[in-house]
Amino acid sequence: MSLIDADKRLPDPAEAAPRTPEIGVRLSLPPNRRQRLSVVILCIAPIAAVVLYLGGLRGVDLEAMTGLGLISVLTVSTLLGPGLLVLGFIGTLSLARPYIWLLGIHLVLLVLMLHGITLLLEAEPRFPISWVHIGFVEYIARTGTTAPDLDARWSWPGFFALAAFWGGSGDLAALHAAVSVASVVTNLLYLVALGLLMSPLRMSWQAKWLAAMFFCLLNWIGQDYFSPQGFALLLYLLFVGFLVIWFRTPHSPSGDVPWPLRPRSRLWRWLWGDASRGELPPRNAARSERVVVLAVVVGLFAAATVCHQLTPFAMIMSVTGLVVARRCALRGLPVLLVVIVVAWISYMTQAYWGGHFGEVMSGVGDVGSTVSANISARAGLGNPEHQWVVRARMLTTILVFVIAGVGLLRRRRGGIEDRVLLVLIAAPIGLAFMQSYGGEMALRVYLFALAPASVLVALALFPRPVSRPSLLARCAAGVLGLVMLFSFFITRYGNEPFERIDSGAVSAVGSIYDRTADDDVRFLYVTAVPELNSTPFMPLGYRDVERVHWSNTMAPLDPDDVTGVLEALREKGPDTYLITTRNQESFVELGQGYPLGWGDEFRDALAAAPGLRAVVENQDATVYSLDWPPEAEADHKELMSTGVQVWLTPWTGVGVAFLVLLVGTLGVREAWRLRLVPDEYRRLRPLTFAVVPLLIGFVLVVLERFVMLTS
Repeated sequence: MSLIDADKRLPDPAEAAPRTPEIGVRLSLPPNRRQRLSVVILCIAPIAAVVLYLGGLRGVDLEAMTGLGLISVLTVSTLLGPGLLVLGFIGTLSLARPYIWLLGIHLVLLVLMLHGITLLLEAEPRFPISWVHIGFVEYIARTGTTAPDLDARWSWPGFFALAAFWGGSGDLAALHAAVSVASVVTNLLYLVALGLLMSPLRMSWQAKWLAAMFFCLLNWIGQDYFSPQGFALLLYLLFVGFLVIWFRTPHSPSGDVPWPLRPRSRLWRWLWGDASRGELPPRNAARSERVVVLAVVVGLFAAATVCHQLTPFAMIMSVTGLVVARRCALRGLPVLLVVIVVAWISYMTQAYWGGHFGEVMSGVGDVGSTVSANISARAGLGNPEHQWVVRARMLTTILVFVIAGVGLLRRRRGGIEDRVLLVLIAAPIGLAFMQSYGGEMALRVYLFALAPASVLVALALFPRPVSRPSLLARCAAGVLGLVMLFSFFITRYGNEPFERIDSGAVSAVGSIYDRTADDDVRFLYVTAVPELNSTPFMPLGYRDVERVHWSNTMAPLDPDDVTGVLEALREKGPDTYLITTRNQESFVELGQGYPLGWGDEFRDALAAAPGLRAVVENQDATVYSLDWPPEAEADHKELMSTGVQVWLTPWTGVGVAFLVLLVGTLGVREAWRLRLVPDEYRRLRPLTFAVVPLLIGFVLVVLERFVMLTS
């Protein structure tokens, strides 16, 4: 039995509709000939879809991509393949009973077609940041330590250390396959976690499978590559799934109003009336089992804390929302999680915030700045074709939340309130009050809210938890699925002209590595918005990250005038190479609005510039160097420190003692809570009184560290 149908073990007495027995009888009958014929046809559909899909890939010419991205070169046959899968999936949902194996085949093939298409078309792993992460893993595998002075991500090295442990040597050959398939594998794991989250919800099996398909079609953000955030999102989905399954509160109408709204309980009753819960009754689990699951939940949070900067805060907001909404019995868990993440930041990431404290705190609470950095700045960049990609992403995001709201309303009209889904879709919005996160906070909010939003979108079409969806609803689901499929290839792969990595660029960078041996290497590249300071669309830093550095300079609007570029190259000194690739040039043209053909003219101007010679040149990349006099010497940077370091203050040792006692007390308090019934919670008061002085002492030491180490 699959996770997505796990609720069948828990019949819901609230759904004793008059026609339920009739449905049950129909499902118990063996399929008739028409049913068998339908199943045979639906089995042929995936085969035909694969044939169409693979046959169409032969005619794809990546070099002909326009500002619309990958969809501009995809053949009709390639698009018909996943389209046929979507229709076959809806057809399988129309059968009288669930054929789990057939639904699973459709869903797995859909993931492979959507998220694995670049694996079939491109020789190298996409996303330049993937290559930087390969370099991090290679450094840990080679040295056995980290380098927090090189990059902020070294202060959260859990993912890279785990990858180095699995990857062995950590070199490119060992990690190439893993990085290439990371997106497909990660999305399949997301579906498992989504099934876990949906298992306790009162939904029809058709709605659950439909939500899984929508999740595949709506996950266009592109954070599921070889990255800490892709791995941490899986931990987040498992985290909220475990909370909803094992720790949801018992059905108790008297205490169902969230405590902040109790003074306005009449308003709450007017909104929800006598609506029943959108979740099944809590499962009967042994107290010892729930204690073990609690340890797993805290372990998932701890793993996310050491891997990624943002995900722990999304976890805290979600569990806090569930506690406030009376849908999580672990009332003290948010405090425990806050203590853990604050302790990690205070003790283990000082190398980052000690030198960037003003930058970290500058955008806190400034929602307007976050919106400007995430939406306005992006909407104004790019050529006219590429701006359609940006608009499509904005429109898709708005429509997802609008349809999710329709799902909430339709369920409420049917007498069901989905408070858990409402909390999980609303909680990540609080991240927008932190900072712009490099102009990506809006994308991360969408990503964390995508799972519950996909469920609500499915419930907008199939709201009833028992009865079979109508023909109109199934037709609407098919049409919406096809629209999402078409938009997916625009929103997901609209940046493909510059996000893909060419083999020639990898070869060029590797040649420079071989030329410089053990010396420092500086790369200079051009971009139209230097203040963005983003990673260039080149495979830099995939090995020897401690000796490789890159910086940018302004791309000249007139490609024939390279005077400013050459001057910037001279300022960097010897051992600095000017590198330009087809992908980076496509970014300047398509992503930043320079005229088409700018890159070719820019290369011609560099080739004609006096004193500049091409040291490596191929069809995808060119690397230039100035002719320096023999006496010129490069300025080598020394690596300041390696390894995890804990900077001490006079009260640091006392703070560690407070931390150990505080985490232990809070953990014991929540574990003990699981062994009590609600009427016995007063027995937790001694532990509550013990927590207060420990928490005060811990907070004071944290403040002392921040004041002393940032002054």
